[in-house]
Amino acid sequence: CRTHNSGSQRMLAVLVQFAAGAAAFQAALTAPQGAQRSAVVRMGDVQDPKAYPPKNVWTTVCSSKDLKPSSLKAAFGAGQDILIATDKGGKVFAAANVCPHIGTPLDQGTVEDGAIVCPLHRSAFDLRSGKLVGPWCPAPPLIGPLTGKLKSPRELKTFQVRTSGGNVQVLLDVNAKKRFDASYWRGVLDAQGKVDGGYY
Repeated sequence: CRTHNSGSQRMLAVLVQFAAGAAAFQAALTAPQGAQRSAVVRMGDVQDPKAYPPKNVWTTVCSSKDLKPSSLKAAFGAGQDILIATDKGGKVFAAANVCPHIGTPLDQGTVEDGAIVCPLHRSAFDLRSGKLVGPWCPAPPLIGPLTGKLKSPRELKTFQVRTSGGNVQVLLDVNAKKRFDASYWRGVLDAQGKVDGGYY
């Protein structure tokens, strides 16, 4: 009799969970249409990237008290991954937190001799200009130089940076992400032939 009761209780629990799930699904179906639209990309929503001209704004990305000399810190601002770097004297620099080689984050790297050094293939980029310093993808032996042939040597994108009121601020294009997203969705839909109907 005890086994029968525990089986009935489990069945009841399953039915209650099923009913709760069905109620949640029904609530989603009856939600206001405007609430659903914001999460869905429709063909008519595709924007022209030119609708988002460059707009540079000083954007706070971290506190200056979080920085140590000769260090790297990952930050985020205006929809972009930013790398805050300091030299041995504590001077602050900013760059994209993406290695130009294969897109890995640089914040796990090091600052050596006035350069940001990639943790993966040891490519080094000047703190001030982002220019490549030394060989492209020198490590690990054999594999680094081989993977370096996948992409030609490139510079690291750098940004203007300042400290203001204890904050680190980077001059960022606040429309860059919107422009990228507009180009991305246009490209995806074009590849499917759905923007201009060319596929059909």
